[in-house]
Amino acid sequence: MDKQSLKPKSRNQINEVIISYFNSLSKKGKVFDAPGGHGYLASKIKNLGFNVTCGEIEPSIFKAEGIDCIFTDLNKKIDCKDEYFDYVTCVDGIEHMTDPYIAVQEFSRVLKPGGYAVFSIPNYSNIAKRIKYFFKGYLEKPKRIEDYINAGGNLYNFHNSPLNITLLNFMFSINGFKIEKILRDKFKIKQFIFFFPIVLILKIIAMLSPKKYYLKYGYDLTLKNEVILGGNTLIFILKKIN
Repeated sequence: MDKQSLKPKSRNQINEVIISYFNSLSKKGKVFDAPGGHGYLASKIKNLGFNVTCGEIEPSIFKAEGIDCIFTDLNKKIDCKDEYFDYVTCVDGIEHMTDPYIAVQEFSRVLKPGGYAVFSIPNYSNIAKRIKYFFKGYLEKPKRIEDYINAGGNLYNFHNSPLNITLLNFMFSINGFKIEKILRDKFKIKQFIFFFPIVLILKIIAMLSPKKYYLKYGYDLTLKNEVILGGNTLIFILKKIN
């Protein structure tokens, strides 16, 4: 397929942020990208001088030339050697897993100690989502059996794991990852204008809390500007520390 016809399955802004991150790296190396989709991101990263391998549960949709793509069900196993890659990327994948803990565990297994992981995940912890949940009682639109049938009975076509920031941090931590940065896909100006007073009140309440509660309830993450005033997506830069 012509490179010009490769289309990202995720939002353009997400890919732009991740491509910019890889472009900023002086050390090249081996990258594992899953789910690979059509191969748009993998192709862009390869063009920056990285050696890219992709994993995809539907390898037939992968179209990028010159890049290996292996069948990968992230709920089960990545068919690669331990501590083989310098970088791993997972763009809009974890939320589709029925067992996201296994997926993160597998990404950690195939990544070298000191290597970096990039995960993009819907931001279920921003203030707009919190208020929406208060009024509507759900983070994801309810799915019907008809939706499941129309998706061919494939659960990976749905958001099965709407994970908040504290659960994500826990999941990363038990698998040897440390959050180095949280990047936004975009700045939501309307969210900032309408909800900043509420956010400010929440921050003041947190600051007045005893330190042990500040840490216990994860206010350092839940009230982080990139999270509570973040866009539709959280982009994590993680380092494997063991």
